[in-house]
Amino acid sequence: MKYKLLSVEGKGVNNIGDYIQALASSQFLPQIDGFINREGLADYDGDECKVIMNGWYMHNPKEWPPSSKIHPLFVSMHINKTVSDEMVVGEGLDYLKKESPIGCRDTNTLEMLKNRGVDAFFSGCMTLTLGEKYKSSKHGDKVYFVDPVVPLGGGLRYLTKDVCFLLWNLILVLSISKKMIVSRKWINNVIISARFARLYSKVFSKTTLRNGEYISQESSRFAKMSNEQRLQEAERLITLYSEAKFVVTKRIHCALPCLGIETPVYFIQIDDDSDISSCRFGGLTELFNRIMISRDGLRPDFEYRDKLSESNLIKNKESWKPLARKLSKMCKDFVQDNSVVVQ
Repeated sequence: MKYKLLSVEGKGVNNIGDYIQALASSQFLPQIDGFINREGLADYDGDECKVIMNGWYMHNPKEWPPSSKIHPLFVSMHINKTVSDEMVVGEGLDYLKKESPIGCRDTNTLEMLKNRGVDAFFSGCMTLTLGEKYKSSKHGDKVYFVDPVVPLGGGLRYLTKDVCFLLWNLILVLSISKKMIVSRKWINNVIISARFARLYSKVFSKTTLRNGEYISQESSRFAKMSNEQRLQEAERLITLYSEAKFVVTKRIHCALPCLGIETPVYFIQIDDDSDISSCRFGGLTELFNRIMISRDGLRPDFEYRDKLSESNLIKNKESWKPLARKLSKMCKDFVQDNSVVVQ
């Protein structure tokens, strides 16, 4: 039997999060025999193969349902509200019923499928299993801020606060602006860094903000890579996170992996996030130590004393562990199941 991973080619390829999900699946496969484009599932005409079908579905609902040459395990599946009325009807709905039970990454997908008569359950995300291979016994002193949220706008009142903070904390802001590149114009980058530092210094120590590493999981450079190179980049990032002191991020596919590899992580969530975006989070944000953010500041949903720093950490919750154990067992059983015979 062949074993393949899902890839994302075309729209969405700038986000390495899809390949972090693929990396999680790869842990369970005896070998990787190639990739299948998630946006070309119906057109697939290669070797019959087993595929762990976790991830975000999909930009092109006309490519649903998948080819009969794909033998799937549906776990950690998110069907976005923007396409559910095209995917989960007719032939697409019949396919899901045939391949059920469907493991849903979030409770919104779970509720939607159940309401349409599909046998489904909440599985959480495959990235919770990354500790199978990538958990590290050593954690250094590095703190990673991965695509941190910086609420912009708000008018003159907020800009005045930013400028005042900048003048009183010039060295701190300039230090951050050299590492957190969010604008090509240096003055914009400095102002955005000032707002970041003003808001985040209410919860995190200024020393932590100054010494932190600032990285992004979204970049146009990923579009120039092959699928193999993107998978290697995903592995590189997970290795970094596995040895971090802690991580601060808005990226669900940074925060969930950090749980799986048991690196302390704080998930930053926007107070007034859109429904299209927040529908991905049902049942997942409860797994984190979460910090809500708005232009007025940060609001942790956990208790803490003094500002968070390398020497003042909050331990991760452990409610993710049963989900990870169940996902691991399902994937191992799927690979070992010899009932699928290729003629």
